[in-house]
Amino acid sequence: MKRNLTIIAIFNCVWLYAQHSYKSPYRAGFKLGYSFHTLTADLTESRPSGDFLGGFWFQLKMGTKWTTQTELLLLDKGIGDAQFRKQSPHQVNLHYFEFPVLFQYHRKNIYFEFGPALGYMINYAEHLYGNLSPDLVNKYPFIRKELSFNIGIGGNLNEKWTLGLRLSNSLLPIRGAIPLVSKESYNRLLALSITHRLVKKKTNNLQEY
Repeated sequence: MKRNLTIIAIFNCVWLYAQHSYKSPYRAGFKLGYSFHTLTADLTESRPSGDFLGGFWFQLKMGTKWTTQTELLLLDKGIGDAQFRKQSPHQVNLHYFEFPVLFQYHRKNIYFEFGPALGYMINYAEHLYGNLSPDLVNKYPFIRKELSFNIGIGGNLNEKWTLGLRLSNSLLPIRGAIPLVSKESYNRLLALSITHRLVKKKTNNLQEY
């Protein structure tokens, strides 16, 4: 908990400095996408799952080439085939509210991004088919809070639409080792998303990335 509060405090200081020093325009909008995700230390050889994601973002210019962007996302993680496919022997559905804070470097119409994200699990379910104890959640619970690291690349389609690809991996385990598996569990996610800008302010400066 102390580590999470420290991270939030650091980024708040960065944002305040950026606002004071550059007094720069900002951008905001919404994001929609589709992600492929998996869970390490799986009990079976389940395939990655795919789910939709969505949320809002707010971006602040920090310099000529740099911006910071924070987001509020609703997304799923876990393992096992999606509901429209055949069910896997082991299926884990983890539903998160996630708060990424990203540093972005812009070069012409392309940007590169990296930064941490704090997640909170709002709901979860696990089923191990063919096992005498199919539900392992009560005895081996998942950790509600997640700290992950993100890295990505994207490009501007036009003045309002942007396409991005992002890779995310848990920095801390979301579950301890369970019987028959000696390793802790971590989330991994690859997301393709499109963003739409709702706020337009001094866009001429922002187009010079």
